[in-house]
Amino acid sequence: MEKISCGSASVVYEIGNDGLLRACWKGLVLQNNAGEISARLLEVADAAGAAGVIGRMTDSVVGLPPVTSQHYAYVPTDLRAIPVALLISPEQNWVYSEVATEAALSGTMRRAFLSLEQGEVWAECQVRAKRANQAWWSTRRSQP
Repeated sequence: MEKISCGSASVVYEIGNDGLLRACWKGLVLQNNAGEISARLLEVADAAGAAGVIGRMTDSVVGLPPVTSQHYAYVPTDLRAIPVALLISPEQNWVYSEVATEAALSGTMRRAFLSLEQGEVWAECQVRAKRANQAWWSTRRSQP
């Protein structure tokens, strides 16, 4: 396992055989550290060729304002297609209740889930859809 730290929060992560980076957030996640850690985690995922990210937020205390599309300004444009499933506790739901809609407005793929199984199924479906789309475009571009 590798670790990224920033102020009061940290995240430990590893990449599984299925190509998904699994991360576990710890500590106090605030507006001034959430974006930086997330951006660094996405850069690691991209550099390692990870197809998606599953981030467990249940072991952290989240002190963020409601998530809006501006929240995703930290995500570089070329990394916005990496799907990220966030596993949250019911107490964190108020923060992430609009996450999918707001993320989509910024062109970023995010969903929040209360169960690991649902998050993994969604992430795997997004990865398959992304690969199918890339294959379709590759075939289309190669045709005369």
